[in-house]
Amino acid sequence: MQILPSNVINYKKIKVGFINFFLRKKTIILALLLVLFFISLYFLIDYSTQSLVAHDEGLYARRARLIEYSDNWFSTPFSTPHHKTLGSYWFIALSIRLFGNSELSLRLPSIISSFFCLISSYLIALKITTKKAALISVFSLSSMPLWIQYSRYASPDFPFVLCILLVILFFLKSLDSLGYLRQYFYIFLSGLFISTSFFIRSYMAFVPLIGLTPFIFYHLFKKGCHFKIFFSTGIFLGSIPTFLNLYFSYKKFGIVGITTLFAFARKQAIGEVDFNNFILGPLNFIYLTFPIGVLLIILLAFTRFNNKINYPLLIYCYPLLSLILLLCMSTSYPHYYLILLPSLSVIFSTYLTSNSFRYSFSRTTISYLLFIIILFIASLILFSIINYKNLIFQYTYGNPLIVYILSAVLLLSYLTSTRFLFDIKYIRCNLINFFYNLIIPQYISLSLLFNFGVLGNPNYNTKLFLRDKSVSTIINSNTIYLFSLDSKIQTLLSYYLPSSLVVDDFEKLTKYQYVITSDIVNFKNLDINHSFVSVKKFDNHSLLMNINE
Repeated sequence: MQILPSNVINYKKIKVGFINFFLRKKTIILALLLVLFFISLYFLIDYSTQSLVAHDEGLYARRARLIEYSDNWFSTPFSTPHHKTLGSYWFIALSIRLFGNSELSLRLPSIISSFFCLISSYLIALKITTKKAALISVFSLSSMPLWIQYSRYASPDFPFVLCILLVILFFLKSLDSLGYLRQYFYIFLSGLFISTSFFIRSYMAFVPLIGLTPFIFYHLFKKGCHFKIFFSTGIFLGSIPTFLNLYFSYKKFGIVGITTLFAFARKQAIGEVDFNNFILGPLNFIYLTFPIGVLLIILLAFTRFNNKINYPLLIYCYPLLSLILLLCMSTSYPHYYLILLPSLSVIFSTYLTSNSFRYSFSRTTISYLLFIIILFIASLILFSIINYKNLIFQYTYGNPLIVYILSAVLLLSYLTSTRFLFDIKYIRCNLINFFYNLIIPQYISLSLLFNFGVLGNPNYNTKLFLRDKSVSTIINSNTIYLFSLDSKIQTLLSYYLPSSLVVDDFEKLTKYQYVITSDIVNFKNLDINHSFVSVKKFDNHSLLMNINE
């Protein structure tokens, strides 16, 4: 009879001990839970709701699979000279080999690279500014719509951004390290990732590297000969994969195998300057970085930075030179600007945490400007929810509840954030609270919309078609021929159907068993119409079967 009270007492001691431990370590535990929740939004993705975005994702997926199948990661498996180095496809190909052929394996390199980009960006910010500003820079970077979108995109963009960040991080570490061995090790790694970035992204690597040139050369000039030798050695060793790629390309195609790479770069960079970049660039900047871009513009206009910033050539000159190069390119896409976002987040965080007003009317102007912007965005969301119910129902595949819930969360965050704008006494602290009140719900909402396929999933109907029982049985045991398809659908089907073949003459199809086409109108006008029957349709495409004896 004495055992039961003893057990009760022990249980109570354990409970009390756990509560005391939680209260003592409350800050650490809550921070850990927040980090785990932050990470979960990166990796807990419902891949049954995902589909590839054409053209780029389909092209990268198909080419990476060819490299993985070829078992030769330096010699091009393509039948014609290729305009990119094979490093563009290495990480996707490696992921396919390790995890199989799926959207998860295709997008995993970007997801992992994006996560490590945030860590690298935080470590860089710590060397430039305060811990508080570094933390704000991570939150601002991870909440940008462009960053969230391409974090789940099958492309080499994020491995490339990670390489550039590692170049900067290891260079900074080499400058701060006291021991010679560490200095040489870090500067070697910095040089290694410079040449690796070219192997991953070809000519696009020149944009950030040219931007970094003043910063790197300035500090290299002050260092000794051994420091420069280790840096050059890193660049040389990192260039070996590129040299092997070019060698095998030359061996297979001759000099054209090399010139094609630089001809494409010249076409992209030296063609006619697209003045739309100068007109649409600022609008894209505001939209794709919201709310960071808007807040930074307002801070730059109405406040001044109070403290001296470390490494101004890195913080200001590097993004400015890179931006000028991107604006002057003949062809420029939003994902080209990913390399600028870490710098943007650091600049924003330093201004947000240490500023003073330029003018007597700055405080009032900032408050009312932000209030008007937030009111406009909230009204836009509310208007879209009310007036585009059919589109919401269509893009959520009959389950719009997640859109309504997340929209309500965003609207609530916008409304509650306005209370931080009109407290005169604590304006600096309130701007930081205002920032957190906006970007945390935005990060959660946009991440969940991408994770559950509401955003970034334009070809879901194509996947539903391929998963249909009657269709999957056919495509698993037959060669499927593709005729007169939209180029984007053809790109996707060429990936999803590895054994498919493209044909360009419908009259030859009488001897084929199955064909997918979107040219139904022309097909019906042909004499061979009676030889085929429709098995399944999706959108304006059809899978046809040959019934001719």
